[in-house]
Amino acid sequence: MTSYVHGDTDSAEIARLEKQAQWTSDFSFPFFDASAGMRVLDLATGVGAMAAQLKRVFPGIELFGVDLSMNQLRAARTNHPEIPVLRADATRLPFASATFDRVHCTWLLEHVPDPVAILKEVRRVLKPGALCQFVEVDNASFSSVPPLESVTHGLRVLNAAQLLGGGDPFVGQRLHHLFRAAGFRRSVVQRAPLRGTSEEPRFLQRFIDEFAEIFDGLDKTVAPQHRVTMRAAAAELRSLASTENARLNYTAYIAHGLT
Repeated sequence: MTSYVHGDTDSAEIARLEKQAQWTSDFSFPFFDASAGMRVLDLATGVGAMAAQLKRVFPGIELFGVDLSMNQLRAARTNHPEIPVLRADATRLPFASATFDRVHCTWLLEHVPDPVAILKEVRRVLKPGALCQFVEVDNASFSSVPPLESVTHGLRVLNAAQLLGGGDPFVGQRLHHLFRAAGFRRSVVQRAPLRGTSEEPRFLQRFIDEFAEIFDGLDKTVAPQHRVTMRAAAAELRSLASTENARLNYTAYIAHGLT
């Protein structure tokens, strides 16, 4: 069971996830390594977007993807047929113990009620001395210059929806505790500060797109009384691209667990 709040797997959501994978890989892959011949699992692979980035940046790896959503896996098989994917619950992976050299995962633990159960299963399928990397959220870290009232309101709605569904939009702050509870021999959690400014318009635009498209998707799934807020939040974010001295701040968390 997950508190996935981003709507159906339609063409707009697939395009959002493909773009998100490119954006995320730029700041998270410098913390990850995988050599040719390694067996790598992309956990919560979704539409295969991040798996495709892994294949591109780390050629020669033996890559597999798993996800709970059959609809997203259909998109993965259509758009990335070179990557083998299968349906599986992250707490009951269909692999023998000590199968993988690396497990890679982005933006999953924010959606689940029991992150420790997933981390224990990841530890089980990793070989001794192998490594996993999780990239996770902390929505409390979002800020902007100038302040954006509709965006602040929209984030509150998003956070409330995830919490109601059993997820945690601030899970990045708890990663040290979660990895310890899952029994990893060692874990390292690093903050990845993301700073978008009008002095770097290309990165600022990508930053704006990432969050504006999240709000666009929420417009389809939140209660009717919140839809106007989501549309306003997306529009308010996009207006930053032409705002002098604009700034966006967010901190992602990147955690490594060593078996």
